[in-house]
Amino acid sequence: MAVRLKFNNDGFYDLRRSSNVVAMEEAEAQRICDEANARGKGTYATGSQQGMKRPQGRWRATVVTADARAMVDNAKYNTLTNLI
Repeated sequence: MAVRLKFNNDGFYDLRRSSNVVAMEEAEAQRICDEANARGKGTYATGSQQGMKRPQGRWRATVVTADARAMVDNAKYNTLTNLI
């Protein structure tokens, strides 16, 4: 007996942008940012946004270097890569 599944792509889209998922993404990015600021030199910052819906529309959170000292620190010691 074969079972046929049909996925609800709009449901997946709603799930990806639900407040719990967004809060989890932003909390993890903030944790990495706080640790990078404590370990490295310079300032690191976070940001988050939802990607375009084609078809995924995934939420993403980023941690970036916010000044030149952080850029040099990250280039020399791979600060952000080592914290993941």
